[in-house]
Amino acid sequence: MALIKRVDHLNVQVPPEKEDEAKVFYGDLMGLKPLKKPDSLGPAGGHFCLSEEPWYELHLGIARGTSVADIDIQNKLRNHLAFQVDDLADARARFVAAGVEIIEAGAAYSEERGFHQERFFVRDPGGNLLEILEPRRAYDAVPHP
Repeated sequence: MALIKRVDHLNVQVPPEKEDEAKVFYGDLMGLKPLKKPDSLGPAGGHFCLSEEPWYELHLGIARGTSVADIDIQNKLRNHLAFQVDDLADARARFVAAGVEIIEAGAAYSEERGFHQERFFVRDPGGNLLEILEPRRAYDAVPHP
């Protein structure tokens, strides 16, 4: 039996000078509903609703003792958050219109697990890598090499 029951929330961090830009990125551009933070956590950062059923939250943390100069946003680390969207082309268009660089990626697929997903990556204002994926399709719905 797994120790972990489910994901409760995801946390991303941005430098202090990127807080307002990150709130706009997650709230306005990505369309996440802002939530009131618990009083015990103070005013910095923000909480957003990722999904109501089941309930998932995204927490925007403000990194202490860092600035944009401390972060190499072009780094090769592959740690990331992944978000599924209903319309990948529409999501791409929204990011492009907002001036967010699209990082192209090949489709994710598995014959054994029976799925295919088109995807791309973006970075939030704090340099966090985000994978944007279409809903899973049947593996056989798309030709593969």
